[in-house]
Order: sequence, then C-alpha cells, then structure tokens
Amino acid sequence: MQLEEEQSNGEYDRFLRVLGKLLEESAEWKIDAISRFVFVVRLLFELLSSASLELADPLFTRRAKPSFAHNFITLKHHGGDEVVKEELEERANNFNAREWWNNKVPSITELANAEMSNTKKSKTASLYNPYAGVPSARQLKETVNEFLERLPPSTTRLSSTLSWIWIANPYHKASSAKQEESGKGEGPPEAESDWARFVVLGNSFLEELRIVRNDIEKKKVKAAKSTVTKAINKERDAIVEQILDTAVSLHCTSGKWMLFCPPDEVDPVWAVVARATANNELGIAAKVAPDDGNDRHHRLICIYTKDFSDLEDVIRVLKKLKNLGLFDAREKPIYYKCDAYTYLELKSSNEYNIQASLYNSKDLLKPGTLQSKNKNAKVEGFFNNKKKDEGDSKPLEWE
Repeated sequence: MQLEEEQSNGEYDRFLRVLGKLLEESAEWKIDAISRFVFVVRLLFELLSSASLELADPLFTRRAKPSFAHNFITLKHHGGDEVVKEELEERANNFNAREWWNNKVPSITELANAEMSNTKKSKTASLYNPYAGVPSARQLKETVNEFLERLPPSTTRLSSTLSWIWIANPYHKASSAKQEESGKGEGPPEAESDWARFVVLGNSFLEELRIVRNDIEKKKVKAAKSTVTKAINKERDAIVEQILDTAVSLHCTSGKWMLFCPPDEVDPVWAVVARATANNELGIAAKVAPDDGNDRHHRLICIYTKDFSDLEDVIRVLKKLKNLGLFDAREKPIYYKCDAYTYLELKSSNEYNIQASLYNSKDLLKPGTLQSKNKNAKVEGFFNNKKKDEGDSKPLEWE
C-alpha cells in the first residue's frame, strides 16, 4: 500500500513538472497574457471536472474518450497499469504547446464571444462628411453643439466665401460637395450624378420651349387668349416632364423642403434641424442662410432629400419636420423644390411659367397620397399643378 502511494506521488510530481514546463513555454507564445491565463484555467478546470466525474460516475471512462487530465486523475487515485503510464509518458514527452495552440478547437464560449465581437463591429457604422474641410460646414471632429456655437446663423455674416452654413447626415455616403464653392450651394451629389450634362440638356429643353411658345403665339395670333395659353401649357408640361426624367436618368435627383423663419428665431430652429440631420432623422443634409445684414428678411433653411421622385422618403422627412414642430400643417404650407430647377435657375416668376416647387405640405399630407402613387412614380401629378403656390413669390426667389 505504501509502495503504491509512493508510486502515485511520483506520477503526480511528474505531471506537475510537465505542467510547469508547459506554462513556462506558454510565456513565449505569441498570445496575450489573458489568452495564456484562459488556457491554464481551462486545463485546471478539465482536471477538476475529470476528477469529479470519475468519483461520481464509475462508467464515465466507458462513455467518453478519456482526456489527458482524466487519465492522470485515474493514475493518481488508482495507480493505473503500465500501459496507461507508458501512454501518458509518451503523450507528455511528445506534447508540442505551439502546435496545440495553432490547431486547438475553439470552445462554445470562445465561438460565442467571437460572434458577439463580429456583430458589434458590423453594427459600427461608417461616418461620412461630403463637406470635410469646408469652414462653413460641420466637421466630424466636432460635436453638433460645438458646430452650432462656432457658426450661429444669427450672427455669422454672409460673405464671398460663406454663402450658406451646412451640416451633412454622417450616415449617408455622398461625394464631396465641391459645388458649394461655386455658388450653387445645393445638396451633396451622388457618386453617379452628372450635373454638368443635366444643365446642358435642361437648358436645351427650355430653349425648345421658348421656340415652341413663340411659334404658337405667331400661328394663333387671332385666336382667343385662353386657346393660346392652353396650347402653350400643353407643350410646357411635356418639356417639364422631359426635364425631370433627364434629372432622374442622370442621378441629379436631390431636392429640399424649405422653411422660413424670422431672424430672431433662426438659431433655435436651426439647432433642431441640425441635430435631427446629424442623428439620421431627416434627409441627407441641411443648410441655413447666414446673416445678410437685413433683419427684415426671413432666414431660409433647406432640408435635403436624396431623390425627389421617392415620394415615400419625401413624405417621411415632411412628417418628421411636422413632428419636430417646425411647421404647422394648419397654417400656410411649406414647399419642396428639386435641385434640378435651381441649377436651371427656375424661380417662382420665370418666363416659362413653370411652377418652381414640385410639392407642398398640404397636398402630401392628405390621406392616401402614397397609395395613389407608386413609390418611384413620375411626379407629373404635382409639377403641373395649375394653382399658384400660396405666398411663394418672395420665398422661392431665394432658390
């Protein structure tokens, strides 16, 4: 009995030497201290678990393949035979720590932790700023509050280098908005946008309309004025449809809801718009007019959407503006203008008699608006609205 105990203690000491050698080698592995700690804890846990199972269930060795730790516990408590001893000696002498680490099968816990880590990474959104480096725009390195303090519209003066104050939706990927410096100052373009080609084609359509109108007036010189107007309007509507279709085909589809507020209210109103834009609650960008020195002028704030033909998104932004308390649906409507018209310099009183705004809040907030039109449908039901925009003669001159 004493001999068996001495023999068992000798095997126990031998295992501790192997374990010590393993721990010593682990210090040279290219893994961090936490990973080494986890490995050691797992090995000790296996030892303890194997011992518990062995003592609690004698059939354990017949139901599962004995582990290195289990064999050691069996040897420690029961002495073991020479075959088991030789097997353990061989496995201990041939054990390669680096190879084991490189080829080890991850545990369920490790797999779960890795999956959670990947999920967190995938949910971390990339941030974009088409106005990066533009002094009159918010930069990603500054908070919205810092931006508002740096460029308060009530006191930031209009100049040749600062015609608008900008903030972009950082969650919307867009190309650099360098056209802001050219004086147009419209929403950030998409990567596929071809504004130069659109302007050429759009102006050619307007010239065609001018020629057609002159021909009609000459041919119907003796006709009633209503007859002439009807004929011209028919040609005008066809040209407008061509302009809008061309804008869509060239990815020149940005547009904006326009808000006008008194100078003494511009800072708090702009703060609401800026924060909602930065939080991805409104459109792709927003801008506000700086101080032009005339306190009698209402300040214009534009909230941009990506696509004027996407009525669902246009209405979504409109409803958000309403929920933010930025306009009262019971009072005068607010208007939406596509950037295509701005690039063609179509203001409210243009020679073509083209309505400067595509939509107004009163029409789009009517129940069933989306149901009556497909999401990507043409906007023909809006651009040729015959009634004049209520009170838009002054505001739309801004754009």
